[in-house]
Amino acid sequence: MARYFFLFIFIVCAGTSHAQSSKIDSLRNLLGSETQDSSRVTLLWRLAEQYQFFKPDTTLQLAQQALLLARHIGYKEGESRSLAAMAAGQYLLGNYPSALNNYMSKLQIEEKRNSIRNYISALNNIGLMYILLADYNHALSYLYRADSTVRVAGGEAKNELENRILINLGETFYRMKLADSANYYFSRALQVAVDKQDNFYQGAALLGLGNVEAAEGNDSAAMRNFRKSLQFLNDGTNSDMICETAMGLANIFQKTNQPDSALHYARLAFDIGRDDGFLSRELDAAAFLSLFYKKEKKFDSAFAYLERSLILQDSLKGQAKTREAMIISSNEQLRQSELAEQKSREQEARLEQLQILAICIFIPAFFMLTIAVSRVRIRRDIVRFMGVVSLLLLYEFLILLLHPPIGELTHHNKVLELLILVVIGAGLVPLHHKLEHHLIERLTKPLPIKKPAFGNSDTNNMEEVANMPPQEDENSFPERPQG
Repeated sequence: MARYFFLFIFIVCAGTSHAQSSKIDSLRNLLGSETQDSSRVTLLWRLAEQYQFFKPDTTLQLAQQALLLARHIGYKEGESRSLAAMAAGQYLLGNYPSALNNYMSKLQIEEKRNSIRNYISALNNIGLMYILLADYNHALSYLYRADSTVRVAGGEAKNELENRILINLGETFYRMKLADSANYYFSRALQVAVDKQDNFYQGAALLGLGNVEAAEGNDSAAMRNFRKSLQFLNDGTNSDMICETAMGLANIFQKTNQPDSALHYARLAFDIGRDDGFLSRELDAAAFLSLFYKKEKKFDSAFAYLERSLILQDSLKGQAKTREAMIISSNEQLRQSELAEQKSREQEARLEQLQILAICIFIPAFFMLTIAVSRVRIRRDIVRFMGVVSLLLLYEFLILLLHPPIGELTHHNKVLELLILVVIGAGLVPLHHKLEHHLIERLTKPLPIKKPAFGNSDTNNMEEVANMPPQEDENSFPERPQG
């Protein structure tokens, strides 16, 4: 039952295909005009979810685009959501190991975040994947963690996820043929569903209880649970589970020698499986009807259903091969997309390194130019301006280098990033003012006047004395004219 548990969503969505198509168009239009990376991530994984029930390969491509972009910008919420969308697409393709790996990656992210709902959902989905891989011990390990956590969390998380976890726990014990434990968890799921008046989960829990009772040989209890289950599931949206319930009743009526009732429910399962495309359910009913008519000695009908069974077996084998081919193809597409994205990121990283190198060269060169300009007789304001620009470039470059490791350290928590940058700024601002004052003072200090050397001063003094005009002696008399 667990392998088809998520498919009831598909059946519900199938009736709203027009609305779904409209939503896809709307999301694509928004994606085409969106420029902010985090918003693009959100639109991509939401668009991927719209495709997962009828184009899981498209879901994988869109979810991978969202995942790579989310990882590039460090957007953890987007990364977690994208991993879940990828896992859902892989689950629907039957690629359970890859789906399990992505759910594991989602769990690692959620363990470091504060979304208890997403954490419990990841645990439950991992448990479901282990059920489908028949690794029941690991399934129980994760489902127990999910069950205990959801009971402690309460609130919306418990309201949404509790019954899913209980159904999966019951299914695990049923497959392990531990009837008491399976009965316990299916009964808990039934009680929770009754309290919430949830018809689907009441039907699912009763179906599980019917399977357990039938496996134990409690025919009357099994029949009672199967009949009640049909009452809740027979609303046209749970065809797969109706087929399973009808076949459970057919087997019990066959066992208790009520052939007319057995035939009625087997035909019901066959018709629903054929009309809704559940080949495995149609095959189970066809095999049952073939043996039924053979026992009744109606060989023409027995042969017709046997022939149909062989055709269905071939179709299922073809589907399995097609699914394997789709898995291989989707894995290769994902690998090629990762390589292309990696190449693009490497080119961006090289460009960024070249830009940082250019900045590293420019800042010292500009500083040296400022020192050189200070030796030339130009306006003091120009030197001051160039000195301030040099220091600003230096400090802004330091912030540019420190911002990525700060983001990784705080897991891109904007509040913590802001606090750390404020602390750094509180230390850099006074240091900047001191260096600015010291640097500008040194750069704009007037050049000292060179004093003449000692030897040259005597010579200059002698030349000045020689060039002085002659002065008269106070004791001398003017020369008398001769007669």
